Amino acid sequence: MTLPPYSDQQETIINLLYQFRYLLVRQLMKLLNHKDPRRIQEWLTDLVKSGYLAKIKVDEKRYFIYCLDTKARYILKTDKDKDPTVLGRLHKEKKKDLPFIQEQTFICDIFLYFLSKKTKKQELNFFTSQELRGHKDFPEPLPSAYIELIEGKETSRYFLEYFDEYTIHKVVRNRVQYYLDYCQDGNWQSNTSEPFPMVIFVLPTEKFKKHIQYYSTAVFDKNLSEDIELHLTTKNEIKTGNVNWDG
Repeated sequence: MTLPPYSDQQETIINLLYQFRYLLVRQLMKLLNHKDPRRIQEWLTDLVKSGYLAKIKVDEKRYFIYCLDTKARYILKTDKDKDPTVLGRLHKEKKKDLPFIQEQTFICDIFLYFLSKKTKKQELNFFTSQELRGHKDFPEPLPSAYIELIEGKETSRYFLEYFDEYTIHKVVRNRVQYYLDYCQDGNWQSNTSEPFPMVIFVLPTEKFKKHIQYYSTAVFDKNLSEDIELHLTTKNEIKTGNVNWDG
């Protein structure tokens, strides 16, 4: 098959959409360190016409969200790190429910928050659940992301979970218990020879955050657990950049 031509910048966009699944123009501007939205829009429009990308219109807010489409798999399949199962279902990406799509776009906002806080001496590795597919030793279901922050010989590791406004309290409470059990069974520590990662929950509201703070404290105290470290924040704190991990 002869593929429509694409530039290096457009190939980068395709790979970013494999990582994050759904992206906005404003996010691509930051990811590509590009100040001209019109140029990015030109690249996106061309990729959509070529069948590499699809665009999803969010009517009430009059903007588009972009995702991969079927022809992108012919570019991505040459990379052994790209999951063939994911590539085989690219035609379904544009048909997902809007709440799911918006949840995925916010994962990119979380990455951009961590990127903004990184110092020049630090290296940030951010692996989305899409990239973790097929890797052993990770929680099930997979976390929203796995993060490594490296500075010199020191590496801080995190499991990140994002819960949107449609999530009920029971789901998050169950996930607290899951991580406690997952930490205490020792599989991660024995199979990776690394300490158990810190856990970050991004919650929809401050009220929700307080509820989980009280619940997790009670659960950890009951189990006398000092091996797991849970940090809580909210969607708004991430958006504003004013994260209070201990509040």
